Amino acid sequence: MSEKLNKLKEAIAEVADLNRAAALLGWDQQVNMPAAGAEARGRQLGTLGKIAQEKFISDEIGKLLEDLKQEFSDADFDDAAMIRVTARNYDKAKRVPPEFVAEQALVSSKAFEAWVQAKGMSDFSIFAPHLEKVVELVHKYISFFPPADHPYDTLLDDFEPGMKTAEVQAIFDALRPKQVQLIKAIKASRQVKDDFLHKKYNEKKLMDFGVDVITKYGYDWSRGRQDKAPHPFETSFSVNDVRITTRYEADNPMAMLFSTLHESGHAMYEQGINPAFERTALAGDRRPAGAQQNGRRKIFLERRRHGVGAIAAPVQALAGQIDAQ
Repeated sequence: MSEKLNKLKEAIAEVADLNRAAALLGWDQQVNMPAAGAEARGRQLGTLGKIAQEKFISDEIGKLLEDLKQEFSDADFDDAAMIRVTARNYDKAKRVPPEFVAEQALVSSKAFEAWVQAKGMSDFSIFAPHLEKVVELVHKYISFFPPADHPYDTLLDDFEPGMKTAEVQAIFDALRPKQVQLIKAIKASRQVKDDFLHKKYNEKKLMDFGVDVITKYGYDWSRGRQDKAPHPFETSFSVNDVRITTRYEADNPMAMLFSTLHESGHAMYEQGINPAFERTALAGDRRPAGAQQNGRRKIFLERRRHGVGAIAAPVQALAGQIDAQ
């Protein structure tokens, strides 16, 4: 390994560690933290995010990338891919002030707790001013980049590099009539008996059933865990620490099962990342840049699990393993 490549890896590894530490604080906010801690947690996340941003967009990393892009310009292996992805992330991050990263973290933290409160009270007015601020910051983020054909192009590029809003719209325009036709055909067909989906199930037994299902799918519990959160999500702090959450809805108990299936799709992708990519952009450590291929493979896993869970899970298994209340 060249000396410059080694220096780059050391530098971006430190940035990755800061981002993963912030992710851990974010997980804790949604799983354990008392609601009153939102502002303090936002400031903590903002500090970590600002430091990570400052370190990543440093002139030192910029110079290393410029030199290494020349050195590895014709290479076709992991280090070359890491340099390409990191360089792209660097070019985008360089446009975003560290102070903005800190502000966005604080606003998002406070907005999340307001959303939880608003949802519990069915009162959108609690969340509305926070949402306005979040959207305002999104527009501010877009303003850091050159004008695009559509404002969403800038945001979309974070997840699908090079794709345009018009392309996505064309895909949806082609899908819509076929989806409408499919829904009408399903509605006109003989309806299946789905009483079991609308029963009241014991929360613990339902969670245990979901755990059993994703264990059979291959979720590695020695490198993961599941907790409850206001909204289900997956997060990872390393390839050996990949966590998921779910939630119980009394009026829609199957949501807990399907949330577990869905998030396990994300998690098993993360658990399958090559350990050699840890603390680099190839592991998604400078998100959202790692989200493109990451997301595609995750969706594949999710759909496999939704297909099995939503179609093949027999009523007998539900009836036998989960006692209706």
